[in-house]
Formats: sequence, C-alpha cells, structure tokens
Amino acid sequence: MMEEQPVRVLLVDDDANFRGAFVKFFARYPNFEVKEAINGHEGLELARDFMPDLILSCYQLPVLDGIEFCRGVRGIPEISSTIFLLLTAEKDEKLKVKAFEHGIDDYIEKSTSPVILTSKIRAFLRIKHLQNELVAEKEKLAATNQILERNFRELTEILLKIIDLKVPGAADRARSAKEVARYICNKVNVDEEEKNKIIFGAQLHEIGKIGLPDSIADKNKGNMVMNDRSIYNQHPVIGSLIISTISGFKRSAEAIYHQYENFDGSGTPDGLIGAEIPIGARIMRGIVLQADLCRSGHPRDEIIHEIRQAANRVLDPIVSSSVAEFIIENDKDFARNKCKIALEELRGGMTIAEDIYAASGIKLIPQGTRIQEHMIKVLMDRNDSDPIIGGVYVMLAAK
Repeated sequence: MMEEQPVRVLLVDDDANFRGAFVKFFARYPNFEVKEAINGHEGLELARDFMPDLILSCYQLPVLDGIEFCRGVRGIPEISSTIFLLLTAEKDEKLKVKAFEHGIDDYIEKSTSPVILTSKIRAFLRIKHLQNELVAEKEKLAATNQILERNFRELTEILLKIIDLKVPGAADRARSAKEVARYICNKVNVDEEEKNKIIFGAQLHEIGKIGLPDSIADKNKGNMVMNDRSIYNQHPVIGSLIISTISGFKRSAEAIYHQYENFDGSGTPDGLIGAEIPIGARIMRGIVLQADLCRSGHPRDEIIHEIRQAANRVLDPIVSSSVAEFIIENDKDFARNKCKIALEELRGGMTIAEDIYAASGIKLIPQGTRIQEHMIKVLMDRNDSDPIIGGVYVMLAAK
C-alpha cells in the first residue's frame, strides 16, 4: 500500500517544535503525506477534506482535547474507520482506559523515539490496509447481492408474465397474494428468511397451471366437472417441481405442493392435518380460498364471512382471522380492486371494472356496466370471431 500511493497522516498538536520535528523526520519517506493542525477543531475540519489514513493527535489540545477530537472523527462516516493514535505524556491508567472506550486505537508516549513511532505507524497502516480490503470486499459482495436480487425480481416478473399468458389474471392474483402473504407472515411472526420463501411461493402458486390443458387452465375449480377437477389438481405438483429446481427454495416448492391441504385433513394431495401442514401451505390455502371466492363474484362481506367460516375446517384459524383482517384493514383498496376472470366465469349481476375491447379495437362493453345474461351470450359469440383482448375485469361488490 505504502509503495503504491501516498499514506495520508494528519498530525494534530499545539507544540510547533514537535510538529516541525515530526514533519522533518517523515520528509525522508516520500510515500508519507503529512498535514498539520494546531487544535482539535481545526483537526476535525481538516480531516473532513484530507481523509487521512491515520491521525496522530496530542491529548492536551486547545478547543477540543484529543478524546473529544476522536469522538468527532468517529461521528463522520467517511473517516470513522481512520486509525487514531493518541500522543500523551500522561501515565494515568484511567485516562488510557477512557481513551480506548471513546474510540482511540492506541496511545503513544511523546518520548517514544522516531524509529519506534514509525514502526508503530507502519503496523497500524497494515491493519488499515486489511480493513480497507475487507470493506472493499464487503461492498463488492453487497453490489453482487443487489444484482442477484434485481435479477431474481426480474425472473419472478418474467415467470408471472408467462403464467398470465396461459392464465389471464394470474399476475394480478400473484401481486395480491404477495401482499396477503406478507401480512399474514407478520401476524404469525414468521422469521425473515421463511417469510421471503413463503412470499415467493405465494406469488408463483399458480405456475403449475402452465402444464395444464388450455381448456381448464383458466377455469375456476369450483365450476369444473369431476374429471377436469382431477386434472386441475395436478397443477400444485407441477408447480412444486418447477420451483424445486431453484436452489434454496425447497420450502416455497413445499408450500405450493400442499396449497390445497385443509386444516381438518380433508384436503389434497396428502390429507395432512393441522400443524402437519407446512406454515407456508397453510398461509397459501387462505390466499387460494380468497382468490376463488373473488373469482366466483362473491361480495366483499360474503368473502369475509366465508373465510371466517372456513376456520378449523379449510383454514388454520389464525390464517382465517388474518385474511379476514387483511380485507377489512385494506377495505378501501379491496373495494376498488379489479378481479380478472375468464369470460366463461362472467355471471349476470357482475359489474365491469374496465372497458371490454375486441381485437378489432371495438369497445364491446364500457366500464361500470352491470352485466345481463344476454350480454354474456353476445360476448361469447363475438369472442369466437373477434377475440376479447386484455381479459374481463369485474368489481368486487360490497353488500
């Protein structure tokens, strides 16, 4: 380090003779750049601009003493790690203990010979060099982690877009699932690592639907015939296989696999009961139930009622309570939410949340329209020749 670039040393002492002798001695070392200050206040101001590698300060200073000066240095982030050596003629052990407690790295008696002083400074500068390398490595790792996290978020968004192409509305449900999962995890005090795995799994709980036939991938499970439902129930298995290939996300895959397990043991695929069901899967079961009720067109109050009634049967009672609380606490946002559904799931009485357009650009039904049965038939017929684009969004009604 000292051979490659100047070593910046700040000397703070009100003794002009001592400063002169020090500067003269170190003038023989071209790699040392020495700046001088006569008191703690001046030293602190100079340190901000000079950014010294090492500060050598007398204890007995006017304005700010050496310890107060050190405290000031430690309070400036850019120079807080600077090596700080205290020059003193004192033999008081209590003073030395106080100095260490306030951030002094070491003390040197003024009577120390220049050769020994130089050796000590070099030793501390080697420590400083190692510290700088560690800081640089830490910053490099932090930058790498930021890139990895950004890439992971981008990968998640890509996966959601892929799902949404196969299952319109899945991306919207994923964003909602993310918020509900975070809310419930905080309620049940899930640790941060586990929470991140659960949230990730909740976002991608429908990813397995990309492996289903087009005829059922976008349908509401509750409206299916038995054979289609059996096929549909395979999507958690497919989804867990996909996510299990991502290193470190075994628990996310596990939660996706068990997302249809019911708290009373009546669910699939393994009929797990109560605490046998992974916490991520219990949380996901509440998210899935809410989404299914939404897609079925239930009013807000009915959704809350059904979720509460599901406690100890379909849902873990804590999850049941938490999902209901989430809806209530986010009442205004929830009432404005648009639920994207398949055209086949449109029912009379639903209110259109966004204009419905055909691929030709013709507006078929404007926002705010309350759907009648004959409108559904017209839309179905039109969809065969001029497909509806952007999906169908309906409002969640309150009673």
